Amino acid sequence: MGRDTLEHDYYLKVAELYDTVDLTFPMPSSKTQRIGAIAESRFTTECLERDFEPHVPTTPMPWDFIVTCPAGTLKVQIKATSKKSSANSYTINSGTGCNGKVAMCDSIDVVGCYVLPEKMWWLIPREHIKGLTLKLNILPNSKSKHKKYQENWSIFYE
Repeated sequence: MGRDTLEHDYYLKVAELYDTVDLTFPMPSSKTQRIGAIAESRFTTECLERDFEPHVPTTPMPWDFIVTCPAGTLKVQIKATSKKSSANSYTINSGTGCNGKVAMCDSIDVVGCYVLPEKMWWLIPREHIKGLTLKLNILPNSKSKHKKYQENWSIFYE
């Protein structure tokens, strides 16, 4: 057996090992976690397309991103949903903790709410979040109190 054959066999075994390991790699354990991961990925994309710099903290923090943007440095918490509460509205739990019943940290600047089925963002200043549940209406002519934050990225520019 030549050296080339031995190297090929070695790399083939390594590839098989990694393929096996990948099959057992733990995926997000719930649909909710997957929706959150999708929203965070899309937020990163939105930031980069707008020339913002999204930074993920290396240790657990009450926010998901620190965003460097024209408005300065903002701490952003991402919330996401695919749950409809009515024909034109979706509900997002703004709470934190393992049961979602703890109010959001006051040091957060912006809450980015993503409605997955509609591919829409609501970018709400933290001080305008009252209670643990947000109702987001998708209709263009809605009178919802959060309507002015729908796809409104101006908070990152002010």
